[in-house]
Amino acid sequence: ASDVFVFPTIYEPFGLVIVEAMASGLPVITSRVAGAADLIIDGVNGLLLRAPSDVNDLAAKIELLLSNTELRKTMGEHARESAEKISWDRVAQKTIDVYNRILSRPNLERPWVSMPGRLQKNFHGIG
Repeated sequence: ASDVFVFPTIYEPFGLVIVEAMASGLPVITSRVAGAADLIIDGVNGLLLRAPSDVNDLAAKIELLLSNTELRKTMGEHARESAEKISWDRVAQKTIDVYNRILSRPNLERPWVSMPGRLQKNFHGIG
């Protein structure tokens, strides 16, 4: 068994392993990068490192959680609650919502529509 999930990543686009750890009720210690930082609320469901290479910060945060059972337990409960809000259906719906917002902009230039006109206008042939 584990009490804390430590993942000082330098790049993490989504953070599936972080979500899995959170779903297991573990507080997470991770970097402030990309997807990892989007999942963790610093001090609530985990702790965010100043930088992935900051070993002193990493050691201090590990020591804090391992030496404070109540904090570790509370963060773990919040981590599980946070993970329960994440599902592939929600991720897909949020992606669809973003696309719909972008496509509904009135002055959106749609390159797949306007590009052929530009090509014809700027194409002079060879020779």
